[in-house]
Amino acid sequence: MNNYVKHLEELSTSTTLKRKKNYVDYNLKKCFRDLGFNGIKVLEVGPGLGEFESYLNDRGVSSIDIVDNDKNILNYVSKKYRINRCYLTKDISLVDKKLGSYDFIFLMQVLEHLPQDKYDVVLRLLYKHLRKDGYLVVVVPNANNPLGLTERYGDLQHTGSFTEQSLRDLVSLSGIENYSMEIRGYEIPPYDFINLFRIIFQKILHLMLLLAMIANGGLFFKTMTPNIALIIKKN
Repeated sequence: MNNYVKHLEELSTSTTLKRKKNYVDYNLKKCFRDLGFNGIKVLEVGPGLGEFESYLNDRGVSSIDIVDNDKNILNYVSKKYRINRCYLTKDISLVDKKLGSYDFIFLMQVLEHLPQDKYDVVLRLLYKHLRKDGYLVVVVPNANNPLGLTERYGDLQHTGSFTEQSLRDLVSLSGIENYSMEIRGYEIPPYDFINLFRIIFQKILHLMLLLAMIANGGLFFKTMTPNIALIIKKN
């Protein structure tokens, strides 16, 4: 895409920025309760328009490194938010030796854009740069929800989507050691009345889909949110 920043800006408003930051707060608060915000060092791969950086800056965190393959994205985020270092690369292994050690590493809808034979390579590389007791969080489209096909096929940049089992397989294939792991839905934050109604109707919808899958037979999983989160803690 020639101008990805412009494309993202056309989709973004102050409301969507707040919404995305609320999603981060609700789904990652357990990690940050454990880590705290004081003095932590963070890496995000694929920062988009910097919603995660905005969330961290609001809490006094500025030791943030970002990696992307789009120079315009890096320029946009580094000018708008307090950032430590930017790395421009189409292959993260090329900046392996430049990366530091981090308390928190985040990939939000990034892994599914990479070649499938690189999934385990990237996970292993990032885990290497994670400090003890740090968190590596990967959020990807959830293939268990049949309505999530738009996440998978919405554009030509996606190479795959994931289920609970395929994420477990990925971690196993990566060969990382000394970790604890949680896989769960990336859920709607119940921070306002509209979201509360969305949660209720989403649960009803997911129940109907789950019953349909049970009736249909075959393999299925219980987590049915549009996106699913892999949370790895380094022990």
